Amino acid sequence: MPRPRYPSDDVDKLMLRFPAGLRPRLEQRAKANLRSMNSEVVMILATALGAESKETTTGVQFGDPSPAAAHEAARKGDPVTHG
Repeated sequence: MPRPRYPSDDVDKLMLRFPAGLRPRLEQRAKANLRSMNSEVVMILATALGAESKETTTGVQFGDPSPAAAHEAARKGDPVTHG
C-alpha cells in the first residue's frame, strides 16, 4: 500500500548549513514564538523579503509574528506555527 500524500510533498525544499552558533539561536527564537524551526525560518525570510500579509501559492499566510499571535494560530491549527 503506497503512503498517503501530504501537503509538504508539494512544496519547495532547501537544505541549509548554519554557521556555528546560529542553530541554537534559531531554536530559542522558534521556541519563544511557539513555532517549529521551519516555520520560524519561513517567517524570518518572509519578513526580510517584505512578504508580510501576502499569501503564497500554498495558502500559508504570513502575518503577525508575535508570540501571542503564534500561540493563537497554533490553537486554531494554523500550519504556519507548527510546520
